[in-house]
Amino acid sequence: MVSFDEYIRGVLKQIDDSHTLLQNLRDKPGDLDIIKREIAKITGLLQALGSKFQTNKDDLSEYEHIMSPLFYYLENHEFLREIEIMSLLYSEDPLRLKNLRLIILDALGEKNLIGHIKLILRQKE
Repeated sequence: MVSFDEYIRGVLKQIDDSHTLLQNLRDKPGDLDIIKREIAKITGLLQALGSKFQTNKDDLSEYEHIMSPLFYYLENHEFLREIEIMSLLYSEDPLRLKNLRLIILDALGEKNLIGHIKLILRQKE
């Protein structure tokens, strides 16, 4: 059976991997599908984490600092609608792809969300 910490670490690692993939995209045609898949994955994983944190309040001492940025991100960022609109009109435009990608990366950096994720992953190595 996977422990609470192992579960959290596994989810955070997936989010970090998706973040790294988004950072390394080169804004080429076809990247919008990758962006869409990764942002859906990140959002789903953050929602799962938020739910896990809310149901396991006793196990949160190590993770309290990530809760505020996590919930802030979930409450203030929704990119799938924007991606759908963009896919109809501008899916091949490298400047629009870059702008969308950078907005997503900035959102993940708000309140140091991705920084907290990376810190937890480093501490648990």
